[in-house]
Amino acid sequence: MRRVVVSDDYRELEIWPSESFDRYLKITEKEVKRLLIDKDNLVDVLCPACDSDRKRKGFNKFGLEYVECMDCKTLYVSPRPTKENINNYFVESAAIGFWHSHVVKETLKGRIGHLFRPRAIWVANLTEQYFEKPVVFVDVNSMYIEFLEEIDRLNLFQNKIILDPMIDIEKSLNGKKGFKLVNKPIMKIHSTEVNANAVTAFAAIDRIFNPEKFLRRVKLILIDGGLLFFTTTTISGFDLQLLWENSKTIFPPDHINLLSIEGIVKLLERCGFEIIELSTPGQLDIELVKNAMQNNDELKLPRFISYFLKNRDKNAHRFFQEFLQQFKLSSHVRVAARKK
Repeated sequence: MRRVVVSDDYRELEIWPSESFDRYLKITEKEVKRLLIDKDNLVDVLCPACDSDRKRKGFNKFGLEYVECMDCKTLYVSPRPTKENINNYFVESAAIGFWHSHVVKETLKGRIGHLFRPRAIWVANLTEQYFEKPVVFVDVNSMYIEFLEEIDRLNLFQNKIILDPMIDIEKSLNGKKGFKLVNKPIMKIHSTEVNANAVTAFAAIDRIFNPEKFLRRVKLILIDGGLLFFTTTTISGFDLQLLWENSKTIFPPDHINLLSIEGIVKLLERCGFEIIELSTPGQLDIELVKNAMQNNDELKLPRFISYFLKNRDKNAHRFFQEFLQQFKLSSHVRVAARKK
């Protein structure tokens, strides 16, 4: 299994501008309470990673309860809103409109350089290792036309399918050859409709009602040996383990599933995938903890962490971040898996 360490000097503000992101969180909290807090429509679920029913109480965020799996240590919301209510939220919520009109707009240049382009190159490089002439590429729940443009620039795939996008993407595709828009949920797609060499699903696992059903459906639309690429946020990460309920990263419904590294492995194996890469190339763990410490006087951190962040320089912080990457302890995960 491959793992990757990345050194790319960028800051939290290039991806999450503080004022806009804080506003996004406030809008999200209001919208969660408006659209998702319905006691009659909350569903108890097993661990979305290992399927265990053993759990302990975590904390409450925006009126929903996070629990921790006692077997694989995944953190997840249970009881949770129904699949229909979650899907409806991402269509109707004012928070989603604000995310794209403000947060993404303010950080677009940084996102292209630090996220979209590297992801496209990662997908292309690994795909070329397994397929001499890959034909079909599928992006599920597309959120950013800019990523698809980066894929297109690489001239690797003949056909590029945009499946059930999260944004109105049709106008952006005018004049772009090789793209096909399919406005149908993946759960309603049959294997005869799509046979993909590569499928991408970035930041999708975090918010899906049932990750196992989703992955099994992805497997169905892949050809034998086809590749799945996804990113997610792991509760195994340094910043989330330290900050826990104080982390700005943990909130519903964007992150109702925070799978542990061990949980990700169990889930993929159960769904019939061979993991060819599982890396945590995150670069912001140290900065996120440091910023949280500076902005919250009441935050209690272990003495060593507090001492290290206050009394060691950027060079020490950079080496520690690389250590987190090397041993799968950053909260940002990228996974490449192959259909068995």
